Amino acid sequence: MLEDLTLFAMAQKSMDWLSRRQEVLSENVANANTANYQAKDLAPLSFKSLLDKDQSVHAATTNPMHISPEVIPAKFDAVKEKRPEESKPNGNSVLLEEQMEKIGDVKGKYELAINLFTKNLTMLKTAIGKGSS
Repeated sequence: MLEDLTLFAMAQKSMDWLSRRQEVLSENVANANTANYQAKDLAPLSFKSLLDKDQSVHAATTNPMHISPEVIPAKFDAVKEKRPEESKPNGNSVLLEEQMEKIGDVKGKYELAINLFTKNLTMLKTAIGKGSS
């Protein structure tokens, strides 16, 4: 139900993208000392892609008699960051300071998305008379 509301769908896609980015950045940190490892990141999430309905994930069925909806997972592919001028002598291009800064940015944006989701859910509950009482 909530996935049909644009604001909630946008918050969900944003959180999905941020979760995937966190995974990619964690891989970078884990491979900070691996020879020839190239740092990766996700392409920035655009506002247009947040509004794109074709990437939404639908609920799974709970009964075999229900119609099974097609599940289309959001696809966020990691791309290699190309900065040969900042690579180490062993060919590794991970800069821990930069990765930690990006991880902090992801954390802040994820908290913002959760807060927006929660506030709007509370507003909807209040509108239908099921607010905090």
